[in-house]
Parts: sequence; C-alpha cells; structure tokens
Amino acid sequence: MHIDTMAKRAKQVGFVATAITSAVTARFGWLQGEDVITSIVYAVGLGLASFMVGYGLVFAWESRKRNMPYGVTIASVAIFAIAVIVEVLSHVGANASARSHDMARATEQTNAYADTRNQLDQARADLAAIRPTRAPAAVSADMARIEGAKWFSNTSGCTNPNPAGSGRGYGNSCNKYNVLKGELATAQNRMALAAKIDQLAGTSATSSAGHSVALAQTKAVASYATWNTNPGADDQAKTNMAITLILALYFVSLGLVNLVAQAFDPEDGTTTAAQPSAEIVRPQFRKPSTPVVDDLSWAKAIEQAQRKIA
Repeated sequence: MHIDTMAKRAKQVGFVATAITSAVTARFGWLQGEDVITSIVYAVGLGLASFMVGYGLVFAWESRKRNMPYGVTIASVAIFAIAVIVEVLSHVGANASARSHDMARATEQTNAYADTRNQLDQARADLAAIRPTRAPAAVSADMARIEGAKWFSNTSGCTNPNPAGSGRGYGNSCNKYNVLKGELATAQNRMALAAKIDQLAGTSATSSAGHSVALAQTKAVASYATWNTNPGADDQAKTNMAITLILALYFVSLGLVNLVAQAFDPEDGTTTAAQPSAEIVRPQFRKPSTPVVDDLSWAKAIEQAQRKIA
C-alpha cells in the first residue's frame, strides 16, 4: 500500500478513534449532570474536548504549513493542552467508575451467594435438631377425631378439662390432645424447613460467587509488580490507580493519529499514483531530424565549392 493511501486510511481511523473517545467522555459528562440540561452541557462539552485533542495539533500543523500568524498556532496548541488535561481527567473518572462498578457488582453477588449458603446450612442444622415426626396430615386426623367427641366441646376445646357439673374430668384426654397439637406444630415446622432447604438449594445451585474482571486484572498486575502471589489491599489499590491512568492516557493518545495522518498528507492535497520502487527507466532515442535548407544556403554552398575547385 502506498504511503498516500495509508495516510487516507489513517485519517479515517483517526476520526473513528476520536469519536470513540468522545463517546466515553460524553457519557462521563452526562452522568455528572444533576438534571437534563446540565447533563447535556457536560456531555457536549467533554465530548468536544476529545475532538480538540484529536485535531488541535492538526490545526497547529496546518497553520505553520500555510504560514499563518503565530497566534493561530499558539491558540491551537493552548486549546490542545487544556483539552488533554480535561480528557485525561474524564477518562480517569470514567475508567475508575466502570472498574469500581464491576468490583462492587461482583462483591454484591458474592455476598448474596454466601448469604444463601449460610441460610441453607442453618436450615439444614435446624432440621437436623428437630426430632422426626409423623406427617402433618396423620396428626391432624387424630386431632380431628378428638375434636369430634362430645366431651371436647364441653371442655371448651380442652381449655377447661374439668368442667363443672359434668361429674368427671377429661385431663388425660386433653393431655393427649395437647401432645398432638405439639406434634402437629413440629411436623409443620419440619415441613416448612424442608421446603426452605429445597428453595435455598435450588438458588445456590443456579448461582455462584461474583467474578470481577477488573479485580482479577488488578490482582494479577499487582502480583507481578510486587512479585507476591497474594498482594495486599494497599498494593492492589495503587495498581488499580496505575491501570486507570494508563487506560486514560491510551484513549487520549488515540487522537494523535490525526496528526500523524496529516503529516503524511501530500502538500497539494492530492494523491499521486504509486510507482514501483525498482522501475526500469528505458532511454528514449529520437530519430535524427532532417535539416531544412533553403535556396540561399544552397547558393552559398555552391559558390564556396567552385572557389575551392578554381
């Protein structure tokens, strides 16, 4: 590919790269607004900063190539320098926000998973601590037979086992009924715990601890930087800061592709055809031209010849 063709492609790549970085800064600006108007202002303002980084030095380059006043060059460089600071801050904020969100989401998922596992273990322990009983339906059937007896109503549902005027007491029968009530409560509790265990086990089986890509990267880079397989929290925090800054500088540097492309652009703005580097140049031979002689020349030549003969 000829260098002029590459320059054209580089201009296209530079514009796309500038648009991408502008989208990131614009989104970061939008998130800072407290209402729609301020969000739009921040988004447009920070988005333009990316374009000024991408084309500020191009303006300075063109102003020198066209011999424009130095003030234009100085203004272009000044705008570029300020825009670089603004864009670096924007990308640092955007990267820090994205990485923090990724880590926080993973932590929240891990906590939810751990909480589910803890609840599941506790429910299993509670179920194991309760003695086995009959099914609640069997216990309820025995209670229904007692509740259908005539004496049960006379004792007001065993709240008064020795009713006045009955001539007898129903203490043993009521004790049996109360035992059945306790057995029913235990059976229902075991059933509820079993259902809870099934639910928690299903949730635990379909979930997992959270995974943060940003945190994994931070730990890996921190391990290499400190040569420690288990870097501390302070080392990880410093590493995360360094990664955030490097990513920001990378996105900012994408705009410089425009300057490189402009530097390789032909002076006249047109693209010349590519020539082979080893082209053989063949000499062009001209046919000898036939001299044109008029009558006066012929006469002089004949006269000179006659003098030589004489």
